[in-house]
Amino acid sequence: MASTTPLNDLAENFFLCSVCLDQFKEPKLLPCLHRFCRDCLKTVIQTSQDGKVKCPLCKQGYVIPENGVDDFKTDFHMKSMLEFVNLQKLFENENVKKCVSCSENTKVFAYCFKCRDFLCDPCYMVHVNSKMFTEHQTHILKLDNVETRSLTLEKLSTLTEDPRCHIHINNKAQLCCCTCRHVPVCIVCIYSKHKGHDVQDVSELANSEREFLKPKLAELNKHNDKLNDLANKIQTTTQKLNENAEKKTHKLINQHKKQTQKIKYKLDERTEVRKRGLEDIESRRRDKDGRITMNLEKELSQVREKYDKIRKKVKRQYDDEKEEFNHKCDETEGPLITKLDILNVSLKDLITAKDLRVQQNKDKLKQMSDYYDTIFQRYVNFTATTSSILASKNNWTDVQCIPDIRAACEPLMAEMKKDFPELESLSDFFISDITDVFKDNVTIAQHKESIVDIAGIKATHWSISGITSSGDGHIVMTGRASTGYSHITVVNRKGEIQRQDKLKNDLGMFNAWRYCCSLSEFKVITVCSSDNIGIYDVREGAFSKKKIRDVITKWPFDRYVKCVTTDSVTSHIIVGTNSRDVYVFTDKLIYSHMITLPDVIDGALDITVHRGYLLVCCYYSDKAYAVTMEESESKLMYEFTKPDLGGYDWSSHSVCIDKNEFIYMLWFTGTSHQRRCILVQYSQDGRQILTRRVDNDASCVTTLERDGTEKLLLATSTSGKMCTYGLVVT
Repeated sequence: MASTTPLNDLAENFFLCSVCLDQFKEPKLLPCLHRFCRDCLKTVIQTSQDGKVKCPLCKQGYVIPENGVDDFKTDFHMKSMLEFVNLQKLFENENVKKCVSCSENTKVFAYCFKCRDFLCDPCYMVHVNSKMFTEHQTHILKLDNVETRSLTLEKLSTLTEDPRCHIHINNKAQLCCCTCRHVPVCIVCIYSKHKGHDVQDVSELANSEREFLKPKLAELNKHNDKLNDLANKIQTTTQKLNENAEKKTHKLINQHKKQTQKIKYKLDERTEVRKRGLEDIESRRRDKDGRITMNLEKELSQVREKYDKIRKKVKRQYDDEKEEFNHKCDETEGPLITKLDILNVSLKDLITAKDLRVQQNKDKLKQMSDYYDTIFQRYVNFTATTSSILASKNNWTDVQCIPDIRAACEPLMAEMKKDFPELESLSDFFISDITDVFKDNVTIAQHKESIVDIAGIKATHWSISGITSSGDGHIVMTGRASTGYSHITVVNRKGEIQRQDKLKNDLGMFNAWRYCCSLSEFKVITVCSSDNIGIYDVREGAFSKKKIRDVITKWPFDRYVKCVTTDSVTSHIIVGTNSRDVYVFTDKLIYSHMITLPDVIDGALDITVHRGYLLVCCYYSDKAYAVTMEESESKLMYEFTKPDLGGYDWSSHSVCIDKNEFIYMLWFTGTSHQRRCILVQYSQDGRQILTRRVDNDASCVTTLERDGTEKLLLATSTSGKMCTYGLVVT
């Protein structure tokens, strides 16, 4: 920041208002050091509706002062620079100008900043030599300085007049009032308007302000390299993301081609088997028919009727054999064709999921890039403003401007120090392989493996509204206990209670329903319908919780939570409610963002994450859907097929997935006599119903993996029973 900085070294747009795109008129300075024309800033203030004004450039908000635009500081430094810029433009215009002293139209030789007008050569000599113009002599600029563009900010400050007292405008200001934001005052003011204020000598105050600014500027400049490095990192990460996305697309397409060729090869084999079999049958039929014809010719007259009957019988026999053979071929080829259809649908779904993840990462990178651009422009404006002020070496300018610079430095440094730890992770993402489509089929065992009574639930007449498993094989159940209380119960596979905690509900007796899901090997996420969320340690019983309404300001009084799940890819915790709003937290219970479900869904009774989608059992309606998990309003992907058993109108109630990505959903209906419940297994893409089992008292479902095998667990709501089904891999 050399003091010899010429004015023309400053960028041309430094003197332009970013609102009207014209040269500043009565420039006003915001605390962020961005300046605007008085009328432009006034227009911006008039559009505000909350008593605050946002800087049009950096979007920082400030409270609008009592007197509006007039209470914002006037940028006197910019005004003095603009005076010279306009002078320079006038001189570059070669038209003859009028001398202020002799009023003759002639070629001017100098400019007097005290007279604020041009001087011809003779009048310039009078100004320089006459005692009448002693006060003018230090304020005269020879225009050849302008011609050579050698005028510096420091030189300009010596030419301009010292400011006048802001109250006694005929008096020169000798002092500066720190109490009143460094306004210039005269000696008279010390004993009147500014009596008792902190009044200091302008030179001493300017030196003090410069010393205060030096360490701030040094620290700020240290972060400039980091800020520039962020742009390079964003560009590199975006490039890596595009490369990885392209690689994964090629990988999926190649895998699809290979799997398609395998199935087509098997279909070609089966076609050949069919052809040979039919030819063999037809050949034997022809042989038989020939033999019949020979016999018929021998005994044509006597046994025509007999052989006609035999021919019809033989024809029926071989027609039946053809039909049976075709049926066997269809049974063999059908699963292959189905797999081919699933393969094509899965490729489409995986590419859609890939595109969604890529777009999400690109959106986050775009946000970082926009943030970098904003902070960098603030830094450029800050350094340009600071350089121009310090280069002028004008005490009055420093006293009035440096406090604003120091105030703007702190928030700018805070923004420049901001880290983006997730940046590197945005260059890649997880997506399933196309070969995952051909996982083994899984069917639910015909009969229950076990039914156990949980005495701690049944004996106390508590209820079960949530069930999950831990990494050590224990089962965690949650639900409503006695009036105003909920419970967390840990049992083993025999139903024996290992630990049980009774928790008081903060909002009274009507909101004590508690739900749960697995977070890690030994930790469980649990939510209570009142509005709290917590992490429960299965081994020690340690429980840390917080109120959702304390971190989410706009939480309606009639809103309550109904379910919870986790996303293993992002480690996010997802909380469903009795509304379309779904809330997302980190695994540290820090609120992240909100997802708004599509308008066909009125609330979430249960949720789980499957292949990057959110599966939702509707709260008020009787349907279930798969939707995207975008950080705004999600999109509907497909609707689950409802069971058609018994002609009843079934409603979805609880959902989970196994390790092979098959989907299990409880559907229930209430009749005049009893509550009926169906357990439905869906295909991995959620489009087909595979099997159904009836269990009339089930309320929630989950899976349990132990020693490499996986089981399906169902819990009843009020009878305190736990049923186990085996999952058979075929």
